Amino acid sequence: MMSRARSYLKRYAFPVLRETAHYLRFSAAKAHARRLQNVRFVGITGSAGKTTTKDLAAAILATQGSCHSSPMSKNYPDGIAQIILSVRPTHKFCVMEVSGGQPGELDRPMKIFTPEIGVLTLVAKDHFKAFTSVDEIAAEKSKLISALPAHGTAVLNIDDPRVRAIGESCKCNVLWIGEDRGATLRLIEARSSWPEPLTLKLEYNNEVYFAKTQLHGKHLSLSVLAALGVGIAADVPLAEAIAAISEIKPTEGRMQVVDGGEGVTFVRDDWKAPHWSLQSPLEFMADARAKRKIVVIGTLSDYSLSASKLYPKVARQALAVADLVIFAGPHALRALKARKDPDDEKLKAFTELEAVSGFLASELQPGDLVMLKGSNKADHLVRLYYDRQKPVQCWVSQCGIPDFCGGCSRLYRVSGSSAEGKPANTAKPLAKTGSGPHSVVVIGLGNPGEGFVGTPHNLGYQVVDQIAQDAGGSWVSTDNQISFCKIVLADQPVTLVKPEVPINRSGPVIRRYLEETGNNHDACVLAHDDIDLALGDVRVKHSGSAGGHKGVDSVISALATSQLTRIRVGFRLEQMGAKARDSVTRAFPEQVMAQVRQAVQSAALKVEAQVEAKNAELA
Repeated sequence: MMSRARSYLKRYAFPVLRETAHYLRFSAAKAHARRLQNVRFVGITGSAGKTTTKDLAAAILATQGSCHSSPMSKNYPDGIAQIILSVRPTHKFCVMEVSGGQPGELDRPMKIFTPEIGVLTLVAKDHFKAFTSVDEIAAEKSKLISALPAHGTAVLNIDDPRVRAIGESCKCNVLWIGEDRGATLRLIEARSSWPEPLTLKLEYNNEVYFAKTQLHGKHLSLSVLAALGVGIAADVPLAEAIAAISEIKPTEGRMQVVDGGEGVTFVRDDWKAPHWSLQSPLEFMADARAKRKIVVIGTLSDYSLSASKLYPKVARQALAVADLVIFAGPHALRALKARKDPDDEKLKAFTELEAVSGFLASELQPGDLVMLKGSNKADHLVRLYYDRQKPVQCWVSQCGIPDFCGGCSRLYRVSGSSAEGKPANTAKPLAKTGSGPHSVVVIGLGNPGEGFVGTPHNLGYQVVDQIAQDAGGSWVSTDNQISFCKIVLADQPVTLVKPEVPINRSGPVIRRYLEETGNNHDACVLAHDDIDLALGDVRVKHSGSAGGHKGVDSVISALATSQLTRIRVGFRLEQMGAKARDSVTRAFPEQVMAQVRQAVQSAALKVEAQVEAKNAELA
């Protein structure tokens, strides 16, 4: 009853309450804005560079008087209303970034405040899935420029054709920035070769200026130009504006350099990772001067290719500029298709970030330059840096918190539910260090506990239970979260294994067991459920990705190899339809139990055949 009530509140009541709160805040902000007639508002939008532009522009305007600006990337409509409410009549300037990530998203903010200066950095495929075309994205961004009064100034990127078209129809003053000879503030040259920071050679009013910054990456030249353009529009002398930004540090997660300790340097570009923007940080790494260059790539967004084609393509691009490339996250294993040799150590992939951290702990050396490129909300790659300062306790995937981890109370909090503790070192595939009488290991995946008996996710358990029963074996529980059963199968000694942890966290436990027994993946057969196969369909697979199975993902990541013999036991029923994934932890209907038992027996026979093959290989 309580769970039904919570579900109702979450689905119906909370959205209504949230929208009501947003409306009330919007109304209050609109009324408050009328009292801010003397505040000069600056609005910044674009597909990239908004936050860095905002931070630099605020530093410039602060030299002329009190300046208020958006915290971090608070650029959504309700966030803008909150910022307006925090502005005081005593402020001389207010600088805000505005997203426009959804059709119509700029409509409400433009009803709250009227910018005197508007910036449009560029138009690209950011949030592409929310729109039907890049032209639609441009139309949404242009609303900020259209809101400028006749005496206002638009600071626009002349090198972007869509931005240029918007500017050419503008009714206010336009200050063009870019490399084109028609630019008001023209970029003549940009230099940024690590460890040297970004330095610009500029031309304005037929005079040449040099702007040395604390930023890194030539692509941030656009943000510097845009911020200086805001300064010019606000009557700040260019020389003063250049001086104002000379000591400004990079915005967090935007090509931010941090000391990783022991001579290792991290470059955090981990706020977001649209595919179209990836070339810029890779170019930075290509130009960098470092003992060794390492690129860690998380979840990519805003791409048109299928993930199976995209990740290998990106892997090849990264391998062209780096000595070591590591992919992390649910699509990581797809990148391994880019390997020219299965034993290529230059390309690594881990589905779990904790495993990446374990790998880096043993791999990084003094002089290494490590680029972190990912989507913060999906990956929280910054934990790789924090784990070098102090052991991180939270390795949750997809926690849904949009902020960086630094201020999160869970980062270093020891959780009682984290029973498996620090993971086994997953730096490299396991080497076989010994041979005992039970050289072949058959592992069944599942969830421990009575509540999961008879569910699809426990088909792996059922397979090894069936084999144990047929062989007259008995299970032994250990303190290492493993149950095992020693039997003879196909005239050879075999160990059956069940990880006693939630199925999605099976990998580290299995790796520890194999390390303790001196085995490696070559000696393993893994039995598990498979949603892509119909009930009764049992197949053998010797390599490849996990196909979306998080338990298998965990094992592949922990063993650092996808070369793993697997017995896939299908469970899809026609009546499941699109809801099949929701049924993995629900008991099978009684009417199909005979089919389930038959599938388990079929899987047990296939396991026996694979054991014979393994013994022949290991002989």
